[in-house]
Amino acid sequence: MAVEPVLTFAAEGILTKLTDLAAHEISLAWGFKAELKRLRKTLSTIEGYLADVAQGPQGRSKSVEDWVTNLQRLAQDADDVLDEFNYELLRRKVEIRNHMKKKVLNFFSLSNPVAFRLKIAHKIQKINASLVDLKSEAPVIGLVSKKIDAAPQGITGRIQTDSFPEKDGIIVGREEVVSNIVTTLTNSNINQENLAVMTIVGMAGLGKTTLANMGVRI
Repeated sequence: MAVEPVLTFAAEGILTKLTDLAAHEISLAWGFKAELKRLRKTLSTIEGYLADVAQGPQGRSKSVEDWVTNLQRLAQDADDVLDEFNYELLRRKVEIRNHMKKKVLNFFSLSNPVAFRLKIAHKIQKINASLVDLKSEAPVIGLVSKKIDAAPQGITGRIQTDSFPEKDGIIVGREEVVSNIVTTLTNSNINQENLAVMTIVGMAGLGKTTLANMGVRI
């Protein structure tokens, strides 16, 4: 297993996504503090094991490869949870703009903040449990938690992993795209009994979450 790709993904992918989830201000405000505290604690150990993978020799065992693959999948799960947060924020903003706060919506589970909190809390618990399993498995397959002299950017501050740079809160070169998204979602001609939903799809790192965040902030 090549060392450099693993190091790159560890620094800019796995830890960034997982720590973004752990530090998300909305999740803290919505009552997930205890779960996120456990998540951060486990991540500090996982970070050391990833350092061992990155610094270790090439040709690691299949068990180590599988361990890294499972961690990658877990990072994607964390990314999905972040997307759900951002979607919910945008959904609520559109609802308010269209004066729909007192209307009955078709998608009750999404309109009910309690149901949404329970759903996200359950997903965070699953991520936590899987991380604990990976932490326990690491020494069994020969990994040693390396001491990190300085916390990576993913822990102390989010690494800029989105493809589109931001300037003064605006995605450079994508202002028109953001404007079109918000205009579509807040169009007064939209059926008032249904929410306007726009899906943003693409490969990891293209800036989907950043684009959604811009829609929320406008």
